[in-house]
Amino acid sequence: MSRVLAAAFALLASAATTPPSTETVVRPGESLAQLAARTLGNEGAGPELLAFNHLEGVPAAGTHLQVPGPERARAVAAIGSARSAVVQAPPGSARTEAEARLAEAESLLARARYAEAAAQADSAWKLLAEAREERSHFAVAVEPDGRTRVAVREGVPVRVEAQGRTRAVRAGETLTVIRGEAPGTPESDAASAGAAEPPVLLSPEPGMKLALEPAPGGVGPVRFAWKPVPEAAGYVLDLAGPKSQSIRTTQPVVTLPGLPAGRYRWTVRVVLANGTLGPSSTRAVQLVPGRIKLEVKETPWQ
Repeated sequence: MSRVLAAAFALLASAATTPPSTETVVRPGESLAQLAARTLGNEGAGPELLAFNHLEGVPAAGTHLQVPGPERARAVAAIGSARSAVVQAPPGSARTEAEARLAEAESLLARARYAEAAAQADSAWKLLAEAREERSHFAVAVEPDGRTRVAVREGVPVRVEAQGRTRAVRAGETLTVIRGEAPGTPESDAASAGAAEPPVLLSPEPGMKLALEPAPGGVGPVRFAWKPVPEAAGYVLDLAGPKSQSIRTTQPVVTLPGLPAGRYRWTVRVVLANGTLGPSSTRAVQLVPGRIKLEVKETPWQ
């Protein structure tokens, strides 16, 4: 994995762009704190709103003001990700330097210097990511229905961006992004895995020796069945033996037309709603030919 990928991951879930800056009008009796809360969602962002509009005093009622758009959203998201990374970073010189860069980014945001604020926040986040690069592992899976899942196994948080919103996915979490929608809240893999019960295997029975008819590829057919798991979005059947394979299914049964004879271990894993794998159950089975083909040669005996 490259240094850039280990440090950050940007997911473009849609081609839609964030709307440009908009205009608002100061309402009668509205304080600067109220104005900032209404337009920027933060009562303390009044000075930032004034700086963006190049004003020094509180605007009078009826004043038309510009409200920052995507450039501010980008800076706020970058600062949020950097702050999350700093909180999780171990003490040391990298964290101290990252804290200084984060403080500068917050100061630049308050002065409505959004591009510089985003750059400083990104540099703080990347500094910590590079310091722990060797422990950063994540996986990205795109499903046929357009959903994209980002699962972080260990290391620094991974930033996932879609529809102008950024989410930090930490180690042990999985985030599902639906095409055309902003990313939601990451789910804990451990919490999700604990929400489902292991599948109860039905057939073949444990330790059974199955005598099967000859079939293409070996003997068969071979039917694997288990009880449905209410929390499951699907299942994965893993076969280990003379022919190893992995099969995804939404039904609690898989029938294979033929397999090479021999000993197998078969495992059924629950696929959870967030796309991660939950509990599993395993059994052993032996497949043997059930019918022996006899060839009798003609003899001169009458």
